[in-house]
Amino acid sequence: MRGALRIMCATIVVAAAGLVLRADDRPSRDARIQELVDATDLVAPEFAADALIRLSGSPRITDRQWRRELLDQAYMRAYAAQGQYRRSAPPENIPPGSRQGAQLLAEATSLNRVSLQVRIAQLMAYTDPIRARELFEWIDLNLAPTACEEALVPEVEDYYSALSLLARTAFGSDRGEAVRFLQLYLWRAHLPSEMPAVVRALQRFRPTAYEATYLEGVLQDILRYGSLDPRGFSIADLEIVTRVADLQKAYRDIGVLNFHLLDTLREYLITMLKGPRCSDSATESMTAASFNAARGRLGAVRFVDPIDPARVWPSKMLGVARIELLWQTPESSRLYQEALDVRGRGPNPLPIRIRQTQEWREKAERLLTDIDQWTGRRERTERDYFFQKSTLFGGLIELMPSSDVRTRALRTFVDFLRLSDLDRDQRPLWFAFMTRLLELAQGADRREILDALENSHHPVLSLYARMERVVPSRNRAIE
Repeated sequence: MRGALRIMCATIVVAAAGLVLRADDRPSRDARIQELVDATDLVAPEFAADALIRLSGSPRITDRQWRRELLDQAYMRAYAAQGQYRRSAPPENIPPGSRQGAQLLAEATSLNRVSLQVRIAQLMAYTDPIRARELFEWIDLNLAPTACEEALVPEVEDYYSALSLLARTAFGSDRGEAVRFLQLYLWRAHLPSEMPAVVRALQRFRPTAYEATYLEGVLQDILRYGSLDPRGFSIADLEIVTRVADLQKAYRDIGVLNFHLLDTLREYLITMLKGPRCSDSATESMTAASFNAARGRLGAVRFVDPIDPARVWPSKMLGVARIELLWQTPESSRLYQEALDVRGRGPNPLPIRIRQTQEWREKAERLLTDIDQWTGRRERTERDYFFQKSTLFGGLIELMPSSDVRTRALRTFVDFLRLSDLDRDQRPLWFAFMTRLLELAQGADRREILDALENSHHPVLSLYARMERVVPSRNRAIE
């Protein structure tokens, strides 16, 4: 709250300062960009923040002050995002046709407070490095350990990547202040899932030998005082070993001739391995071997003791991750099977020559009608229904060659997105499917898709379609 008030005050000061300029002194502002900026007032905070970030990067904006104002506005909007930080897990651990798979898809949008504010701080660094540092300092992580029953853990690699970037670029020649800034915010790390990102941030900082000697002590203390988090450790343990070993080698290459990091890593791993474990985790059985192999590669056999797998039994075993499969009701299961028949049940979709036949088109049209008429009344939650129906629509549209049926499918899907309830904790999931449509608009149907989105009269769909025309997401001529 204190950080939000400070930002608000700073924004007011900037706005007040602008008032002293005569209208003739202000750089002209692009009218189409300003229309889009005004439209962000009509959408939910996550979408507003994301849109303002994108607009701030437009080459149409030549006024650095305007770019800074847009990023400041985006930062403030991000405070009201539904999600606080991103969660993730190895995709191989999560079946895509599950409730957790839907969550993983939603989290990949990074439409949460921390991810949005990190993006803003990084972009601000190219416009106003001092302001970028201020914005970064006000980002509150507040991460918590994950229960073994949960499949996804906090993923804040972007936070520590931005920290390293700002420390490296936003302090000019004052390396002492840069190191102080870096170590101050590295001290926020305490979960196993944060440790790989912390180590990578240290390596990307590219320290001198003197700085590296100091920073290795910082990392040693972070590891020593880290929190027990069995689920997070089960996901990050092998990557922790790999990244710390790489950092140890990098530091030795610049003249820090010791194995202190490897020695502290050994203590950390033993502490975690002897603590509680999630019953469904298998990676811990490989952790000791991975550490011992790294010790050998680095030539540290005489200096660092190995980890004996027989001496690191867990103190107790905890629960397992819930994986809740979808497509279980009679209607959803039938539609899923029909979709597989239309796609083809092999590893690849049916060849285009088959999908251009009248027989296939009629089959696809019947499936489209069935999807459109499905009400989802038997599904456990509205979110389950939304994910499954959107998956069916998206998969069918991607298969269809250009035709009247494909045009109908696009319009029907846009109408479904328009009528979906965004305020039931599913904004990022909804955004993931809208983004898929925007990606399809990079192809031959670009105008048709953007027209359908803009003519939907839905504030978010219309805003992003208009942005795609004015500020294309890829290298395209402005329409």
